[in-house]
Amino acid sequence: MNRKRPTGVTIAAVYAIIAGTGEVIVGFSGNYLGILSIPLPPAAAYPAAISGVFYILGGLSLLITRKKWGAVLGIIFIGAEILGRVYIVVAGLFPINRTNVFDIIVGAAIAVTVIFYIGWKWKSFE
Repeated sequence: MNRKRPTGVTIAAVYAIIAGTGEVIVGFSGNYLGILSIPLPPAAAYPAAISGVFYILGGLSLLITRKKWGAVLGIIFIGAEILGRVYIVVAGLFPINRTNVFDIIVGAAIAVTVIFYIGWKWKSFE
């Protein structure tokens, strides 16, 4: 079996950690670096931060081990991040306008792409 972690998996894991960290910061700051056109209200702080923590845990699960259980944990944690995004929107905690909806959809699409990529690289995990 190939003993080296695929570069793409490493990139996906690092991306998940960086994006998750950004989500945690946005959760507590309301609008880190002006990413959102309307800042998050205080009620969305904890759900957004928790969603980001799931993203971070997903990335760490992919970096810490090359075992299949690490990939499964990564998929579960990143899936939880997507569900967190859905919860924030459905609960009405996220300020809705055209730009923010685009941000949510693109962010969720990237997370889904990471999950599919992990599945595609399943055989590279031990």
